[in-house]
Amino acid sequence: MHANPRPATIATALAGVVLAVTGVLGRRPEAALAGGALLAAVAWGRASTRVDIARARRAGFEMVWREQSRRSRLPVGGKRVLVAELRNRSDRIIHVDGVRAIASEGLRTEVHPRELDVLPGGFARLEIEVTARRVGRRGVHGLSLGAGGVGAAFEVPLTFANVLGIEVVPRAINSGLLPPRGGRLRADPAAGRARNRRGEGTEIREIREIAPGDSFRKIAWKASARRGKLMVRDMENDERDVVWLVVDVAAQGWTGPVGEAPLDRAIETAASFAVERARHGAAVGVALVTDHVVVWSPPTRGGADLDRLGAIWLDAADHYDFDRCGLTVDELLRLSVEHARPLDPQGLADLPGGDVDRLLARLEGLRVRAPFQGPAPRAAPANELRDRFVRHYAASFALDVPPLASAAHSASGIAEALRRIHRERPRATDVVVLAPPPAATHEDLREAVTRVRRLGVRVRWAAVDAAIGLEAPAGGEVLRDALYVELGAARRAAVAQLASMGVRVLEPRTLVARHPAHRYDDVAEARVVASTGT
Repeated sequence: MHANPRPATIATALAGVVLAVTGVLGRRPEAALAGGALLAAVAWGRASTRVDIARARRAGFEMVWREQSRRSRLPVGGKRVLVAELRNRSDRIIHVDGVRAIASEGLRTEVHPRELDVLPGGFARLEIEVTARRVGRRGVHGLSLGAGGVGAAFEVPLTFANVLGIEVVPRAINSGLLPPRGGRLRADPAAGRARNRRGEGTEIREIREIAPGDSFRKIAWKASARRGKLMVRDMENDERDVVWLVVDVAAQGWTGPVGEAPLDRAIETAASFAVERARHGAAVGVALVTDHVVVWSPPTRGGADLDRLGAIWLDAADHYDFDRCGLTVDELLRLSVEHARPLDPQGLADLPGGDVDRLLARLEGLRVRAPFQGPAPRAAPANELRDRFVRHYAASFALDVPPLASAAHSASGIAEALRRIHRERPRATDVVVLAPPPAATHEDLREAVTRVRRLGVRVRWAAVDAAIGLEAPAGGEVLRDALYVELGAARRAAVAQLASMGVRVLEPRTLVARHPAHRYDDVAEARVVASTGT
């Protein structure tokens, strides 16, 4: 147990050293004795504080949450006040200061009050204001504080490990899960609504220029002869919407301030679009991709499906799978051990060094206290059992793990998702991709887009701006402007490439409805407009 001196104690110790040295050098025994007395008082205060705090901890100086559930849900930007109690079952007053909450990076916490006295046999109430900043599964892991007696010269840093889980969801999803304001929802969302789409019907939808993937039997020869270029005839069918969202969640999308990175805004936009279409009866499917498909959620119908749509975005921020985690299994094990030490009654001190099997068994036993009890993440093939245990512990307690940043934005994952959508039933009517435009020509992407478009499916690409969230340090404005020019040129080339595939490119904010009657907050559009100045 460490004991840290308070500022007055440091000054007293320095005065004692100066007096002792002056007395010895000046042959003044009274000064030397006075200095020694001050140093002895400091040493006694340190020993006394350590004994008092150790006695209080044994008697039952602890922190408990006054919350009904170990897990709660917040929208991005939402706030909630958590109530905790410090309980002192000893016979001494404990003075507490410097109280702070230990929480995930995706949360901002503020504790009130930060300094207080806990009476013998009593308790003190603390309020922790939590602000959600980024989508994902987050944790408030406990409190850190300095404890000592009233007027004590030293304080002992204490950590109370008591985990609460916070599910941070997009604002649109949170709004969609709330009961309708103003009474019952008049429409029946589960019934859906019919729409006309391109297909093999008998009604003409439009006559347009031929594009890659169009069949030659659709050519309108008379219209082509009149205009001097090949035109095709689009027919339409009357059927229900089946919408697919393909979102690139590669690690590079998290570059930028927490809550303001390109991927933060892309998730907000995708969630708003999914809520709108689900509220109108569409069946919405979601695919989250990096250089491969990491989450695949087939479409179902109706507004009752909003809970599934909310859970999908939590998976977007989970980096515990072996192919998405930026830590090796040994680094992840060290992180888990440091987290588990305050949770274990013995502090893991009773385990022999090097006995990994017993350590993993102890971690698995502690995992039952975790707020998130989901399935185990994907483990590496080498030493799979050990890898799975460690990753499952980290995921269950929502430990902060950096994403794997070695893989850049890749079109291969999007192409794989489009090929699966091509095979999926019911057949898609609309496919929306939210990702940065591809930086180079990808034949597999072109082939996948052509397959989907041959079925009469509309493919749109909401181009995420990779420059969002980039901040230049002082004096780096020239480099920033040059980077913007380079990114803009690459973006224009990528947009031209997508247009040659027959993919319509649009701004992400245009996916979000602007009508005030919709039951979600148009946050993504407001953020994009504020950042671009348009």
